[in-house]
Amino acid sequence: MKKILSGLVVGSILFGGAASIYAAEETTNGTGSASITVNGSLGQDNTDENAPNIDEGLEDWINVTLDTANIFYTTKETAHKTITSPHYRITNNSGRAVNVSVEDFTVTSGNLDNVDELKITGKDYSAAEQVVDLKGTGTRAFMTLANNQGKLNTEADPSGGYTNDTLYQYSGTTKDEYYKGKAEQTAHKMTLAFEALDSKGNPVVTP
Repeated sequence: MKKILSGLVVGSILFGGAASIYAAEETTNGTGSASITVNGSLGQDNTDENAPNIDEGLEDWINVTLDTANIFYTTKETAHKTITSPHYRITNNSGRAVNVSVEDFTVTSGNLDNVDELKITGKDYSAAEQVVDLKGTGTRAFMTLANNQGKLNTEADPSGGYTNDTLYQYSGTTKDEYYKGKAEQTAHKMTLAFEALDSKGNPVVTP
């Protein structure tokens, strides 16, 4: 399953805003009427890095596509000591770069008592590998992704200079040969948090 998160809400929302554009001026002299061309700008487009009516740092900038059903498993080739998974994609569709963090990873069924290590790994905007320990606690920074034009700084960076998507994968190890002769099913909920950066690629500091 894939889900598009826009402002952390699925779907689209219209927000009114005002745009100021200089119009051509014309003098009406000796006629009883004048024609005026009127263009309207309704709502907001968070895929446009120059969007005029979205304040920096608002969740309205968040527009991320990701897989929302993941699996991991052990492999028979390692006598079920090694954990692996398919690759899953996160794509930033926004006009702003985003920080991605693991806000929470909870066990909803079963347990990880016989798992020594469980982590996710992916490459950030610069192709540097980033890792999060899923057996840790609290919010853990994962990576930064460029905006949909491949930029961190919308003014200074060239288009396509960085990447706006990543493939992440689960990996880890189990205790000794515990799972060589038995099988267990576990279920989990992982919550990812997204933070929109400002137009220069920096976190927005609120007073």
